Amino acid sequence: MAAGLVSTITSEIARNIESYDLSLQAVIENLAYPEIVEISPALRQRVLFDRSATAKHLHAIAFVDENGIVRLDSRTPSPEPVSRADRDFFQFHKTHMTSGIHVSQPFVAPSIGTHIVALSRRVSNPDGSFAGIVVGTIRLAYFEEMFKGAVLRADENVSLFRTDGTLLMRWPNQPGMIGSDMKRAEIFKHLPNAHSGRFESYAAADGVYRLFAYSRIGDLPLAVSVGQSTAAIYAPWRRYATVIGVMVVLLCGISVTFAFYLAREMRRRNDAEMELEALAATDGLTGLSDRREFNAAIEREWRRAIRAHGSLALLMIDADQFKAYNDRYGHLAGDRLLQAIGAAMTGSSRRGSDEFAILLPGSTAAGAAKIADQVRARFAEVCEERNIPASGLSMGIAAIEPRKQQPTGDLITAADRALYSAKKLGRNRAEIAPLDRPVAAAAAA
Repeated sequence: MAAGLVSTITSEIARNIESYDLSLQAVIENLAYPEIVEISPALRQRVLFDRSATAKHLHAIAFVDENGIVRLDSRTPSPEPVSRADRDFFQFHKTHMTSGIHVSQPFVAPSIGTHIVALSRRVSNPDGSFAGIVVGTIRLAYFEEMFKGAVLRADENVSLFRTDGTLLMRWPNQPGMIGSDMKRAEIFKHLPNAHSGRFESYAAADGVYRLFAYSRIGDLPLAVSVGQSTAAIYAPWRRYATVIGVMVVLLCGISVTFAFYLAREMRRRNDAEMELEALAATDGLTGLSDRREFNAAIEREWRRAIRAHGSLALLMIDADQFKAYNDRYGHLAGDRLLQAIGAAMTGSSRRGSDEFAILLPGSTAAGAAKIADQVRARFAEVCEERNIPASGLSMGIAAIEPRKQQPTGDLITAADRALYSAKKLGRNRAEIAPLDRPVAAAAAA
């Protein structure tokens, strides 16, 4: 934005000074005609200064001779022969052969009481010697009005300098600053190296840290700078960044919250699925695994025993005369009895159970017999604790080292035949399937 404003201001000033310069050149061209001195003062004034009337803010144009005396003036046909020999613009052209336009130091015009600056050109004789100057003055109020209209914010400032460091105009205008020596300002560190550019610095006038854009005005010994407070420049960005930051934080918070609730719901779902899976694989009355879970467990342990060359024992349990028990004590008592058997089984072995069977990986027949004694003892304790009429428990025990290609049914069949033997031999006892190969023993029976 500052660079665009500098470009607009420099273009406007260059265009208007070019217009003033054309007026000065027109006077010099007309002075070259010898007949100009022979016509009447009124007509001479009109011929010499007819173009100057079209230049806005141009105060006056005058011809000053080689001695510094005003001989011609656009304001009057017969000007007073006052001396301008002490002015800086006269001394400049007297000592410099340049034919270009010169911009003077600012000064107060006595006739109007305001600051003006002189634009002047050298007039030379045919042999090149100094013949005087044509000078036009322009009110600095022109630049003040331009800058005032261009500045949009209170923190902005616009300055016009001579390239030697003299301040010609600044907005906001501060009394006493016109004509100040500003060559120590930051702009004069950059201007010799680049005709235009930008930099950040504390303003020499008010100490505010600003971003400055500057440019020299064509080939004129003038430069313009526009300063904008960096705090004001970055304020919208900071507000935007703050809004974005808050939104990001909120989104992160929402995401974290959703992630937390999602994780919690996933845990609940997993727990529910595990609970449902357990319920699906568990008998609702006894709390023991159901037949399907037992089949999966025995298949799994059977394969593991084959790989490890280990043994696998099975303990089959049955309540003696359960139908008669139901008939005598009722179905509710029968259910409580089954629950007592389940409690006795889970309390005596934590290595795997299903219905009224206990699967014992790595156990021998003797080890399984000890578990059977524990189950019977625990069953008696549970019945007494729950005030349940006790029933006898018949158990069949089988242990085997599985071989490849051997079916799991061999172990189940052996344990089941041992259970049958226990019932046949009087019930409420445990029987072990004979031999290491229970299937062969069963076939011989």
